[in-house]
Amino acid sequence: FSGYTDIAIGVALLLGFRLPDNFNAPYTAVSLTDFWGRWHMTLSRWLRDYVFFPMARRFAVGASSRAGNRQRLGTYGCLFLTMLLAGLWHGAGWTFVVWGAIHGTGLACERAYRDARRLRGLPAPRPTAARTAVHRIVTFNVVCFAWIFFRADSLATAQAIITGLF
Repeated sequence: FSGYTDIAIGVALLLGFRLPDNFNAPYTAVSLTDFWGRWHMTLSRWLRDYVFFPMARRFAVGASSRAGNRQRLGTYGCLFLTMLLAGLWHGAGWTFVVWGAIHGTGLACERAYRDARRLRGLPAPRPTAARTAVHRIVTFNVVCFAWIFFRADSLATAQAIITGLF
């Protein structure tokens, strides 16, 4: 997928068109947020600009502390729903819904963790080689686990693959 987009970008350059980069070493990402900033970047930007932001503006509003909790919950829900819609965009099947749910849950959890640290006044964890390696391995495995559902033709097939893995 990345290779054919590189070819399309190169051919477009030969014809005088400048297309945006679409992949930037996504499997080296240290979080799902980082992954989606590197994987299929044009789709990620479209989902952010035309699905997430409008949904977040509509459902994640409020100024008081109680409304602030609704705002954070709204943001997490909007992240989750955006990824569910991304799954349905790829195909109308339960496997794509599960793929979107895995990514949506991961993105919402990452955001909740960052928000909780910020609310407690804690700085972002200092990156170390070991922490980066662990984050990269966990992210890679979550992404690969989600690919099982993306590629499987049914939930039963996905379950059989997962059972075979373990």
